[in-house]
Amino acid sequence: MNIVICEDDRVQLEKTKEIIENYAMMEDNGIKVVLATANPHDVLSFLQEDKADCYFLDIDLKDEITGITLGSKIREEDPIASLVYITTHAEMSFLTFIYKLAALDFIIKDNPDSLKEKLLSTLKEAHRRYLKLGEQDNIQKLQIKTTGRTHNIDFQNIYFFEASPDSHKIILHLENEHIEFYGRLKNYEGLHPDFYRCHKSFIVNKSKIKNIDSKERSINLDNGELCYASARLIKGLLKETTFT
Repeated sequence: MNIVICEDDRVQLEKTKEIIENYAMMEDNGIKVVLATANPHDVLSFLQEDKADCYFLDIDLKDEITGITLGSKIREEDPIASLVYITTHAEMSFLTFIYKLAALDFIIKDNPDSLKEKLLSTLKEAHRRYLKLGEQDNIQKLQIKTTGRTHNIDFQNIYFFEASPDSHKIILHLENEHIEFYGRLKNYEGLHPDFYRCHKSFIVNKSKIKNIDSKERSINLDNGELCYASARLIKGLLKETTFT
């Protein structure tokens, strides 16, 4: 589970990051702080390229972009991420309802001694929800489990599936990452309309194809990788795409 923190008080920013990272290290549960910043524009830039699973935000960010505005921008990009507000402004909690942000929690910085307890309680609940996402049919994410980790991956971030040389394993190809997990390709070919079984060893995401060499039966992906199609299955792929 990837986490973003946006807090204008740098002492509080580092404290929040420390609490989360210490918990993640002790539990070895795959929780990771991918961005900790005092600048909400950094979060907006992050959203252009990526998504997190949980956001810890202050409301008053000493910027024209407030935590509420930032939460609205996050919701436009990701309706299911967990939003958590940590702030001294208890009177502003109603804004999360007015703007329909569906915040997971609203933590008040009234007592430093209890802040850690509240933060960890909310973090655990966010992680519990993250682990349950794979049980929801309407979520456009693939949930896979590796040793000690659960990954929720947007369908749109998948380039192709490849049968691993290791029996009963699959290699999932993302833009800059490969994840190997137990599974059978036949269980994934009908998972999304863009997923096409092009070979006994490959399922390709049609939306990630750059071009197809029909003579070599090779498929070039947008991230520079290659996968292959069989003589029989490439015909159907060419019919469903505009690539030649």
